[in-house]
Amino acid sequence: MSRLRAIDWIWHVRGAVPLTGTHGDPFAQLAPVFEERGTTLEYGTDTLTFHKENPDSQDKLASFEHGTLRIVPAEDGAALRYDLTSHPLLWCFIAPAPFAALAYAAESMRIPGYSFAGIFAVLYVAGRVIEQRQAHRLFRNRLAPADTNPAEPVPA
Repeated sequence: MSRLRAIDWIWHVRGAVPLTGTHGDPFAQLAPVFEERGTTLEYGTDTLTFHKENPDSQDKLASFEHGTLRIVPAEDGAALRYDLTSHPLLWCFIAPAPFAALAYAAESMRIPGYSFAGIFAVLYVAGRVIEQRQAHRLFRNRLAPADTNPAEPVPA
């Protein structure tokens, strides 16, 4: 494992959604997700790569600037494996350090420094969990078979 791969979990969200029961082209089913201003798509054989330039806040994948979706073989058929990159997650991970250093170095900045460090730490943890769940749920619901109600949770 490369050194970068050992730490890139900080700003990458990865997962897989089974394609069992999915009818048609999975990328066609996901097309409405990527019909957002500033989003460019590149299709390859069993691969979709997207890039977002200044996404709108209403974009369901606004936190992710880049991503790759691949159709891969799985135990029970095929799966959609995704790898999404989020620089906001990276900055929320890094942000507590300078605030904590400032709080440690300057007596007058102790409370505000630790407060901001704590706020960014909470933002990172909450964002990491929420963004991963939302991306997985979005892909899973879009790829759900037609006879499944997307409003009901689908077992993972």
